Amino acid sequence: MRRSKIILWVGLILVVAAGAVYLFLRGGQEVATVEVQKGSINRTVNDTGYVQPASGFNIHATQMARVKQVVAGIGQQVSRGETLLVLENLDLALQIGEVQAQIDQSEIALGGAQAALGRLNLELADAQDHLARLEALFKAGAVTKAELDKASLQVEICRQNINQQNSNLASAQALRDGLSQTLSRLYAKEEQLVVKSPVSGIVLNLPARQEEVVNPGSPLVSLAAAGQLEVKADLLSDDLAEVKTGQKVTITAPVLGEHRLIGEVQQIYPRAEEKVSALGIIQRRVPVIIALPDGGVLKPGYEVKVAIETQSCEDVLILPREAVRTAVDGHKEVMMVVDGRIQLRQVQTGLSDRDNIEITGGLAAGDIVVKDSSLHLKGGIKVTPIS
Repeated sequence: MRRSKIILWVGLILVVAAGAVYLFLRGGQEVATVEVQKGSINRTVNDTGYVQPASGFNIHATQMARVKQVVAGIGQQVSRGETLLVLENLDLALQIGEVQAQIDQSEIALGGAQAALGRLNLELADAQDHLARLEALFKAGAVTKAELDKASLQVEICRQNINQQNSNLASAQALRDGLSQTLSRLYAKEEQLVVKSPVSGIVLNLPARQEEVVNPGSPLVSLAAAGQLEVKADLLSDDLAEVKTGQKVTITAPVLGEHRLIGEVQQIYPRAEEKVSALGIIQRRVPVIIALPDGGVLKPGYEVKVAIETQSCEDVLILPREAVRTAVDGHKEVMMVVDGRIQLRQVQTGLSDRDNIEITGGLAAGDIVVKDSSLHLKGGIKVTPIS
């Protein structure tokens, strides 16, 4: 019995020794490693945005009218000047008829006044000729002073009549011109009954319905200018510190597949707005407008993901973020593998993004580092690197 126990213990010792020898020969614990290499760091602010027309047009009714005909449809591509709706205003048509009749009457009155003025001018000419003859006869002693004064008075009366008629004519012309201006304004209102597109684009909304009576200010059509899209993203106010106009924005969406669109921060609103998140949390968010020169297959209302590139650096030494840890004394360090053994190496870091961190000192390109810095590996122990 005692001999059996001795044999068992010897066997266990041999197994442990064999394992130790195996680990020694193999090189120690296997650890995943990564090589320090040169690359790029792109720091971004990421959020969700919505596509909207960069130039939107909302057309409203300018007068009370009935929707006589709806020509366009929602989603329809339209050209500038193309008819969208036709309205009808019977009161306006009646006003136009009345004013036109008044203009016709004023034209007749104006013609009569001009004819009367012509007759008065002829009478003045005759009176002046008669006065000239009497003046010659008066000098010859053939007529009396009373006859000469009477002829002179007649000339003055003719002149007064002409002045009065000129005043009447001016009034008639002013009336005619005023009625013409009124008619022009009515015709302009009549032209507004044919609602045309101010731009080439797409019909976004068409609240007007056929036979519906609309009031001044009622919405008729909403349009988006063709090819001019932008993205509006409401960013958390805490993320705005590094966001500036002119920064590059990468835009992705399921409808784009693997394709990425490039935009630019165009406008940052001057104040934050209170928003409630999907989880019911009140947040302070700032609207940011992103210019989108090429919208691809995107349409107004589509949801997209935006990544605003706030800082970047090229051709620098980088490591995965998880390969760098903060030591107890606060400095950054990595577990470097040198000749199969762990060497704790203090490093200096720079810019970081979601995946990588810039190494500004302590390492060189080609150095091998343990990928998972959370492992508790002491300096000097042997390891087997696994790429």
